[in-house]
Amino acid sequence: MKPEIREIVRAMEEDSRIKVIVTQILKMSAEEREQFKKKVMYYFMDRNSEVDTEAFKFFKTVLENVEELSKLIEQK
Repeated sequence: MKPEIREIVRAMEEDSRIKVIVTQILKMSAEEREQFKKKVMYYFMDRNSEVDTEAFKFFKTVLENVEELSKLIEQK
């Protein structure tokens, strides 16, 4: 398991808000996720703060690892 995914799973266990965000993304259809990905890319395009960079990495990791995260959540 990639360290980023392990970190997201850990964060989901500690913070219910993160769990809600991740599960909502996982429930999206492929088309909805693609639209959401475009919105995320557009939103973070001109943002360079450390918080924005971390948020972008979070969304990017979730969107690029939907199947793996789904499997991990189902196992718990």
